[in-house]
Amino acid sequence: MRTDTAQNRARWILAAITFAVAAGILPLLPTPVAAQQIVALVNGQPITALDVAQRLKLHQITARRSPPRQDVIEELINEKIKIQQAARLGIVIPDSDVDRLLGQMAQSSGRKPADFAAELTRSGIDVPRFKIRIRAESGWRQVMQQQSPASFMVRDADIVALLMSRGQAPQISAIQYSLRQIVFVVPRGSSDAVRLGRAREAEAFRKAFTNCQDGLAIARQQREVVVKDPVVRLSTDLNTRLRELLDKTPIGALTPPEPIPGGIEVVAVCDRKETIADVSARREMREELLGKRIQLGDKELLDKFRARSIIEYRNTAEPRR
Repeated sequence: MRTDTAQNRARWILAAITFAVAAGILPLLPTPVAAQQIVALVNGQPITALDVAQRLKLHQITARRSPPRQDVIEELINEKIKIQQAARLGIVIPDSDVDRLLGQMAQSSGRKPADFAAELTRSGIDVPRFKIRIRAESGWRQVMQQQSPASFMVRDADIVALLMSRGQAPQISAIQYSLRQIVFVVPRGSSDAVRLGRAREAEAFRKAFTNCQDGLAIARQQREVVVKDPVVRLSTDLNTRLRELLDKTPIGALTPPEPIPGGIEVVAVCDRKETIADVSARREMREELLGKRIQLGDKELLDKFRARSIIEYRNTAEPRR
């Protein structure tokens, strides 16, 4: 079962890119001379008009909006500062990690990494510059973990306080799911046709599945099918999409096939019952508080490093076409 928000975000980005390509949202780049024009220096490191144009294009494709050019310049300045601070602390994000994150984006979209990179390029996005942004954010998170560790801590007492401020009790009713994950294995490097064929096998098996006791026994006899150990999950631990999916799947039935790393997965809902979940299980509350703290810590730390940096603005006007 995939609950990784990074993978969900990757899927959304690719969908936005596909929309932008179809709609023809590709702004003009500066002329070659203008592209080399320095618009700002951050501790001696330049930001060029081409950097700005590329970031503007990325915003248009991923968010379908065009922020003010000066806002984009400030964003790139902040990015430079993040990279510089990570370097000062000896934090190195290996190329393999960046490629792995790109690979997760590609995988969540059902594409191979090379095809995903080609899609970015066709959309007008410079892949090396896209990787710089990934590297900056990955390194900055490690900077924050070192410099502002409290930003990543949420106590049960904090969740209790939030619940009480909303008039809610610390202990709540929750749904407990007993699940079994079944994976139709797809070997690494298989063609799209092979993956599609396995998805069809998984769907046919789903339709024939009538209960966990018999169905799991049959699954173990299938070719290249893995039945994983039992899993018990609380509704408070699940994101909204997965919770809704499990709620509408009858007991003794399977969820629709879903591609995952290594194959096609279906999940058997073997039992579902009400239980009591204490405050420590309030995943959504914890993530809400954590997100707010990280956002606040991010701004405070970045403001501190900006104040120590030498930022020189050059020609920030819109370049001639």
